[in-house]
Amino acid sequence: MRRFLPTFVFVLALSGSAAAAEIVPLAGASTELPVVAGQATHLNLGGAARDIVLGDPTVADVSLVNQRTLVVLGKRPGVTSLMVFSPEGRPLAERLIVVSEVGPTGVTVYRGSTASSYACASQCTRVTPAAAASATPAAPGAPTP
Repeated sequence: MRRFLPTFVFVLALSGSAAAAEIVPLAGASTELPVVAGQATHLNLGGAARDIVLGDPTVADVSLVNQRTLVVLGKRPGVTSLMVFSPEGRPLAERLIVVSEVGPTGVTVYRGSTASSYACASQCTRVTPAAAASATPAAPGAPTP
């Protein structure tokens, strides 16, 4: 009986890893898809898509360009899940969409407890969050961040 136990555990481990490989069909691809709010990126699929499931449509929007290409638009900072299935119900993609306020060239400057974000190319431009834009203006003579 003890001779068969290691073999059984090995076979069980192989079957578990094979099942996990089916869940992540995009081998070598990151499970996170970074997007900047207000910008778009594309995702190529390994087959024709039929069903698209998006966890939180207030964070991102997804459009099907053709059967094998999606465009993901970042709406507001946050994280949501994306799942894409083939006509046979096979998973084609499972990603976490991470929408940030500024992209990889962005900078956040902290002055005390106040944070200011800047999007930078050849020059930096301050990014105004939607909440700050709708807030009441500061009193006259108050320092600006």
